[in-house]
Amino acid sequence: MKKRAPRFKRMPKAVGGLRIQERDIEIIRLVYEYRFLDSEQIHALVGGSRQVILRRLKKLYHHGYLDRPISQITFSNPFFGPQKMVYALGDKGADLLAEVYGIDRGGIIWSEKNREVRERYIQHTLMISNFRACLSLALRDLPDVRLLFWVRENPQELKDYVSFTDESGRHRRLPIVPDGFFGIEDPQGRMFFFLEADRSTMTNARFLRKLRAYWLWWKQGGHRRRFGIESFRVLTITRTERRKENLRRVAKKADDRQIGSLMFWFTSEERYDIRDPRTILGEIWQTPRDERWHSLLE
Repeated sequence: MKKRAPRFKRMPKAVGGLRIQERDIEIIRLVYEYRFLDSEQIHALVGGSRQVILRRLKKLYHHGYLDRPISQITFSNPFFGPQKMVYALGDKGADLLAEVYGIDRGGIIWSEKNREVRERYIQHTLMISNFRACLSLALRDLPDVRLLFWVRENPQELKDYVSFTDESGRHRRLPIVPDGFFGIEDPQGRMFFFLEADRSTMTNARFLRKLRAYWLWWKQGGHRRRFGIESFRVLTITRTERRKENLRRVAKKADDRQIGSLMFWFTSEERYDIRDPRTILGEIWQTPRDERWHSLLE
C-alpha cells in the first residue's frame, strides 16, 4: 500500500515525481500575487478538474514550490469539519518566478514568514483573497469592463497619514492603511476603491477612527496627492450581515455632518460566493446614507 503523504511535512517520494507544467506556473504565480489562497480559491481561478488541481497542489507542496503555513492547523482540525488547505509561496516557487518572470528573488523570500505568520493574519488575508478572486472572475465575463490593477496591503505602497486639529484644539495624526486598492474601468470611465476587510476583531471606536481618517483625507485632497485620483469609495466587507449593519450604523458619524457618506460602502461575505462569482457585482452593497441596495459598477 502506498504511504500517505503527511499534511505538514514534505515527503516528495510519497507523491511521485513532478514535471512542471504551464498550469503549475499559473498556480504558483497566483499564490504569489494573492499571498495566501486556499484550494477552492485556486481551483476557481485556474479552472479544470477539482481533483486534478488538488493532486497538483499536493505535488507542488511536497516538492517545495508551494508552502502550507503550519499555523493553519488551528482551523484545519478535522474536529471542526473539512477545511480547505491554505497555500503560500515556497522557496522553489520563488526561484521559478524569478526565472520565468524576472521577479526580484530578494523580494519574495517568504519561507520564514510562512512559518511565523499567525492564524488570524492568514484568515484576514484569505478574506481579501476571496473578494479579489470573486471580482476577478466576475469581470472576466464582461468584455467592456476590466480590473485595471490591484495593490495588495503594503505599507510602503499604500500607507499615508492625515493631520487635523480636534475639537479640543489638539493636533492629531491618523493613518490611512487600506487592506487593498484597486481600479475598474468600464465604458463610463474609471472607478477606484479602497478595501477594508473586517473580521469582527476591531472595536466600534477604532473602526470609526479609520473611516474618519478616510473622510478627512478626502477633504484635504490626500487621494489626489498620493494616488492622482479624483474620487474613490471605501468598501468594507464583513463576515456576517449582522456585523455589516453594526458597522454601517457606526459609519454615520464618520463625516462632518454625521449623516452618513456615500463614500462608504458595506457588504458581507454572506452576499457573494466564489462558486458564483457574479454575485459580487449584484446589488449587495449599502451605504450609511440610505437604505438602497447598490451594485459595485453603478
